[in-house]
Order: sequence, then structure tokens, then C-alpha cells
Amino acid sequence: MTATDRPRSIGLAPGLDDAAAGQDAAKYGTSNPVVQKLLARWMGTLHEVLGTPAGAIVDVGIGEGFALERMFPAGTEVIGLEYRHDKALVASEKLSAVSVVRGDAGVLPFPDRSADLVTSIEVLEHLPGFEQAVAEMARITKGRLVVSVPWEPWFRLGNLGRGKNVKRWGNDPEHVNFFNPKRLERALGKHFAEVKTHKAFPWIIAEASQPR
Repeated sequence: MTATDRPRSIGLAPGLDDAAAGQDAAKYGTSNPVVQKLLARWMGTLHEVLGTPAGAIVDVGIGEGFALERMFPAGTEVIGLEYRHDKALVASEKLSAVSVVRGDAGVLPFPDRSADLVTSIEVLEHLPGFEQAVAEMARITKGRLVVSVPWEPWFRLGNLGRGKNVKRWGNDPEHVNFFNPKRLERALGKHFAEVKTHKAFPWIIAEASQPR
């Protein structure tokens, strides 16, 4: 392994605040009936893809735990990794069965092929070096990787339609990467022999297996 091949820290996109607790609550607690319906459909598709997982589960980018608590039955043991300290604290207080670890997605503190299931929900669009995060998740995966990202340009157009982030053409200020199904499949296909995408408008869910 050369110096340029070694895992490296990714951190946050330039200009973002290390303290951001409360953002996730606003999204998952929305009173907008259209957004609520889309969130419910997205999570339903995610449940179908996840099935009933067994073994060691690692969630990369747990945030405040709002997605994770909806993904698995209560009491499911998961190791959740989060870069932001304030969000990690919220998640650890919320989910008693989840072991929250502070860390960087570009340098995962887990052994090779140690996780039966790795999940990363709405994370890759935030990472300036998402390719390194994908490589690291592939390294620790011995079973499946399941990721979800906004489906562009539909996600931004949806924001515009409800008057959100209008001056940024609907783009969330934290989103630095933009994916459609083909781009997500290519990104995962570099490290997994089998990749399948599932459309859950305005999100994409991808299931990757057979890490290279």
C-alpha cells in the first residue's frame, strides 16, 4: 500500500459547523404531509432491502439516530459511528442498544471483514472525499453494504417546489456530492462485485455485496 492509498480522514465539508444537533429532528419531525408520506415510503423500501439482518451491524454516520431507530426493531444491537460529537451524544442517549463510536468515515476503526451488515444513510452526499468512505466501508464488510442518498436532480427540485433553499437552487448547503442511480452504482461497483439500486423517490437505496 502506497502513501496515497492509505485511508485518510475526511472530516466535514469546508465551512460546516462541528455542532449541528437538532437538524435531524427538524427533518424527521416535519409536519408537511407530502414529506411525511415520502419519508414513510422511503423507509418502507429500506426495510424491504434490509430484511431481518443478523450478526454484526455497523452504521456509518449515525447522526442523531433518527434513521437508525426506524430501520431496525427496538433492541437491535448496532455499532454507530459519528463524526460530530454533539450528534453522537444525542444518539447514545436515544438508543440504549446502540454503541456509539466517534470517528471519521475515511478511517473506520474496525477490522477488515468484521461486519455482516454495514449501513450508511444519507451520508455520502455530505463527504468531500466520499470515495475513501466507500473504500473503507467495503474493507469492513463481509456481507452487505446498504446506502441511501438523495436522488438528484429530483431532490433539489422537490426542495424548490416547497420553497426550501431557493437561493441555492434547492440544494442543501451540506450537500457536496450529487448522485443518480448510475453514478451511485459506479461508485459502489469499484469495491463490490454486485450492486443493486432501488428507487425510493426522491432517494436512491443501493445494496452492495461481494466486496472486492
